[in-house]
Amino acid sequence: MMSKSPTVRALLTRNLLFSVSLCFAATVLIAVLSSFDLEDQIFENQVSRKADEIAATQRTSSSARGEKVTGLEMEHYLGHDALPPVLKAKINSDWPDGEYEITVDQANHYHIAVRSNAGVPSYLVFNARPYVRSVDQVVKFIVIVGILGVIMLAIALVFLRRLAKRLSIPVEVMAASAARHSAIALEPSELTHAPKEVAFLAEALLERDRRIDELVERERQFNRDVSHELRTPLSIAVGAAELLEVSGSKNPAMTRLTSSLGNMRLLTEGILWLGREPDAGAACNVWQNCESAAQINQHMRDHRKVSFSIMGQRDTNMPVPDAVAQVILGNLIRNAFNFTKEGNVSILILPRGVLIEDTGVGFGKPGDVSGFGIGLSLTQRLCTHFGLELSVRPGEKSGTIAKLTW
Repeated sequence: MMSKSPTVRALLTRNLLFSVSLCFAATVLIAVLSSFDLEDQIFENQVSRKADEIAATQRTSSSARGEKVTGLEMEHYLGHDALPPVLKAKINSDWPDGEYEITVDQANHYHIAVRSNAGVPSYLVFNARPYVRSVDQVVKFIVIVGILGVIMLAIALVFLRRLAKRLSIPVEVMAASAARHSAIALEPSELTHAPKEVAFLAEALLERDRRIDELVERERQFNRDVSHELRTPLSIAVGAAELLEVSGSKNPAMTRLTSSLGNMRLLTEGILWLGREPDAGAACNVWQNCESAAQINQHMRDHRKVSFSIMGQRDTNMPVPDAVAQVILGNLIRNAFNFTKEGNVSILILPRGVLIEDTGVGFGKPGDVSGFGIGLSLTQRLCTHFGLELSVRPGEKSGTIAKLTW
């Protein structure tokens, strides 16, 4: 059983919203991470520039003690021994010139610029922690950006719904029409605002429906014409044969001619029924049609040691017209008579089916019905057309078993 699939509108909205949300979340994450890195870069540049200025003007006779430097509350130390103990423990005296970053504790995060002048290291120290954004500030920033994101998503949702509606309405109408097996009915306004591909598909399907309607109408007209042209001469031929039999001209050849004309009429009737819509209220008695079909094909078992029997329920009805039942049952019974040289042919009528079994030569592999000619092929098509199920298989020892159910 197929799982329930989402609609085109829901699929579009879901995927586009997900993609927009993912992109926005990635943008916020990158912005937050970049802001911290940008702060570090600013602090480092400030310390580096100030250290270069001091190194350019520094005199070797300067005091080794720490002194305040104008700017972002930096401190300048000349010589490693001048450093406070907490920094002295973190900074190696052999560090080359450059910028460094160390963390002492949560309240002290230092950016340090090292410069050497005549072998004496100079340290410019800046505690960046007071200037770094706190967790509360970051959370506040994220909340503000999140609110902006919700507003952006709401705006995007409005336009996404409009886009999905323009795309999905024609597709939904076409799908509903196909499910009802009816012609596609689209308003001009539904195609005006639809994407070109969808409008092109709708127009192609409308054109296809128009051509199918024309072909169906042409076929119906052909069936009406053929029905009249074929039935009339066949009826005349059958009537003439019956008159000849009544007048005393009855002989095996005349009987064979009458039977063949009857089978031809049934074959023609079956072909014509394939071009009609099934009648939901049609029904016929199975027992009577089996007796009639056996009587029509009686000559096929003359001079053969073949017994025939009908068993089962006499009141079973088949959901097809009598003419269709005569074609279906007549072909199955005629095949049973034709392929049985000796033995028996039996019919078992079930509450919702018929079982026709013979002890003839059979037909080899299951499903191989090529040797039965157009009769069985027409029978299968009629069964499919009227919603019946037909299975033909070899018997247990010999012969053929044909089962018809509804």
